Amino acid sequence: MAEIPIKVKHQGKVYDLEINTDSTGEELKIQLYSLTNVEPENQKVLAKKLVKDDTPLSSLGLKPGQTITLMGTPSAEVVMEIPKEKMKFAEDMTEAELAQRDGAIPAGLQNTGNTCYANATLQTLRSIPELQQELMNYTPSAAASSSAASSMFSADQLAQYGIGGLGGGNDLTTALRDLYNQMGGTQQGFPPIMFLTTLRQKFPQFAERAKSGHGYAQQDAEEVWTQLVQTLHESLKLPGEEAQKYRSWVGKYMAGSFEVTTTCDDAPEEESVTQTEEFHDLKCNITGDVNHLPEGMRIALNEKLEKNNPTLGREAT
Repeated sequence: MAEIPIKVKHQGKVYDLEINTDSTGEELKIQLYSLTNVEPENQKVLAKKLVKDDTPLSSLGLKPGQTITLMGTPSAEVVMEIPKEKMKFAEDMTEAELAQRDGAIPAGLQNTGNTCYANATLQTLRSIPELQQELMNYTPSAAASSSAASSMFSADQLAQYGIGGLGGGNDLTTALRDLYNQMGGTQQGFPPIMFLTTLRQKFPQFAERAKSGHGYAQQDAEEVWTQLVQTLHESLKLPGEEAQKYRSWVGKYMAGSFEVTTTCDDAPEEESVTQTEEFHDLKCNITGDVNHLPEGMRIALNEKLEKNNPTLGREAT
């Protein structure tokens, strides 16, 4: 076995290579592949003549230091680049950076006294990505902005003390937007004090005091959900052609429609009345006989109502 050093010219570069003159062109191409990343089937090797897979290298008359030429494109260009940004480890990150990482544990909401009903509703709404994007683009009306600006504390001061929801006055949408922005910068339990203050100003029923005289009374989650969604329905308007198709952002993403048919049991000869109604939530009536969700929803979709019947001249079912 005779090994000799040669040079390989490829794409403007020259490589040093030791070959065994007792081998064939196929083995040479394997060596060239490891050197240049050009697949053997894509190689064209010239050493005075074209080197084929079965060409004995001894027949080429190669001498030490002789240059052969390789033509062919590498199968993949591996480019090592220095990262544009220095890698950060968790222990080097701020609280806000940790909260914004993929898979980060979202911030919880502290119960400030019988406020679990509101916290559950806020967390549910926060899980809707489209709502988060719409709130980021929300600009309050001039009247609402003026009301917010009248606060004795600046937005930075309120944020410093972590009393989330910087919106002032009765602009509940602004308060919701600011609360979610602040929750996005922490993984700690967060007290939604400013949001709750705005909620109670706009809807005084949530400001009812507990019978014990200490703190606020417990409220119904469905009621605060209804009021919040209705507020968003009124404040988040859609632009252009979408505004003609949907009444609001809520109408596009959080609403549906029922075809409601009403019949009078007390006057079966009367024709039934059918109309379309918009809904923002689906009811589920839970009774002693209800074991599954579809059962409760089916019961809620069939209701008995008492209304004045002009034909009978009285209340009818």
